[in-house]
Amino acid sequence: MNINDLINEFVETKALKEGFAEQIKSCNEKLARIEADIMEQMANAGISKAASDRASCTMRQVTHPAIDDWDAFYKHVASTGEFELLHKRLSSAAFKERWEAGEVVPGTSSSSVWELSVVRRK
Repeated sequence: MNINDLINEFVETKALKEGFAEQIKSCNEKLARIEADIMEQMANAGISKAASDRASCTMRQVTHPAIDDWDAFYKHVASTGEFELLHKRLSSAAFKERWEAGEVVPGTSSSSVWELSVVRRK
């Protein structure tokens, strides 16, 4: 394939992917509505387990973390060393900002990768 054909195939495949993304979004919205309906019916019936001939489901309460005071949280992590509470990932934007300002962030390095930007013509 020549470059023209490859670019055109890229655009066609990306359009196909975007169509799938719209379908996936629609399916996710439908699943969320159905899930809410199932949970409402289970709660109204006072049950935490239900089944059909194709699947079974269990409703349970789970705890998810939330930060109410970032300053207090960071102070706690710094003073206790409980860094496992954080995800191990650099902020690309903050790192790039420091890198471009000539600052060195200890324990880090950078690497360059090539990226392709494709803009469709209308």
